[in-house]
Amino acid sequence: MRKKLLYQLNLLFFTRLTCFYTYYQEEGLFMLHNGKLFWPHTFEGNNYSRLGTSIQCDVLIIGGGMSGALSAYTFAQAGYQTVLIDKGKIAAESSAANTGLLQYMSDKSLHECIEDFGAEAAYHFYRQSYEGLSHIEALCQELPDDVQFIKRESVLYASKKKDAKFLKKEYVALRKYGFPCQLLDRNELMSRYEIEAEGALITYEDAEINPYIFIQRLLEKAVSEFDLQIYTDTELSSWRTKKGKVVCRTADGFEVTANHAIYAGGYADNHFVKKIKKRKLVRSYAIFTKPVNELWPRNAMLWETARPYLYIRHAQENRIVVGGLDDNKKQVPGKWRINRKTRQLKREFEYIFPHIQIEIDARYGARFGETKDGLPFIGEVPGKKNCYMLLGYGGNGTVYSAFGSRMLLDMVRGRRTQMQQIFRLNR
Repeated sequence: MRKKLLYQLNLLFFTRLTCFYTYYQEEGLFMLHNGKLFWPHTFEGNNYSRLGTSIQCDVLIIGGGMSGALSAYTFAQAGYQTVLIDKGKIAAESSAANTGLLQYMSDKSLHECIEDFGAEAAYHFYRQSYEGLSHIEALCQELPDDVQFIKRESVLYASKKKDAKFLKKEYVALRKYGFPCQLLDRNELMSRYEIEAEGALITYEDAEINPYIFIQRLLEKAVSEFDLQIYTDTELSSWRTKKGKVVCRTADGFEVTANHAIYAGGYADNHFVKKIKKRKLVRSYAIFTKPVNELWPRNAMLWETARPYLYIRHAQENRIVVGGLDDNKKQVPGKWRINRKTRQLKREFEYIFPHIQIEIDARYGARFGETKDGLPFIGEVPGKKNCYMLLGYGGNGTVYSAFGSRMLLDMVRGRRTQMQQIFRLNR
């Protein structure tokens, strides 16, 4: 009788577990995003093979998203025999949900950084971001036009009347250190951008981009010109240091032995990143509209002082991207939550621009990484010599990846600086 009861309980448990797994699989919740994406429909990337044997290289890059692509390009261009692996397809996870706003100004303002880290560290953080954006522009000039890199003004407008003081304080800090910006009052903001708010901070030298195509084109160039090797459907299961080498084992049982290895796994939540403190996983939402007949003046990129903030940008074919409204859960959202946030994003946009009629073409929710101090993680893994991480957590992930990849190149070459300490993993 007892054996029969245990059998029935086990059967019930596994039946419910199977239903739970099937639901999450159908909802796409084992991925880092859910819903209908837009960028992957704009370009058909190359197919790369799965790793089928053990190999050796100078530098192994783990992850085929933005951080991995920029790192792979940087090291391959520098003359290192470089291999990139990804457990899925290139740019298929966090990067496919990247909305492609490139800004030198961080989610954490410069004056807040000065208050928290001191003037020198804050300045270097912002200077690195500014130079990282310039580096992306230089790369895009060598790539086909379909990466859609276009310089834009960024408009950070006051969500509430009291936020005008915050904007003025930030303007003073940016101007002190030579960053291009301008402060607008209520009348100037309405006249120039048709936005009704107490004021706004305008930053220059920012840009929009198609992040999905950028990654694909960048890797194509690295393969054809710098002999980068790429293997997809190849998952890293473990890495260890042995006699000065990094031995990386894949889920298929093969080994990649490298002089240096860089983990660039985006917003994945796994055993490789579990020991990193100050990281925080949330989820964000975005919609892409069908082409519209008119846009706001100057096609500027817009965001607000409220937290979590709303952001708006122009995209190809006169489409509009509206995103934000993050919530503090790391589980990738289901369809019900995405639909609800879609309605909110649409209402928010129509409140700002009631004369622009929009229809939704794509909508999704995705996991998003932040840090508790507002800085990305770039550096060597404590206790694992020659193992590094580049985790561009935060709203400026693409820009962080651009300067972070070059910072890691300096580390591999033995060039150590005090600035590198700002972004260390165990801070």
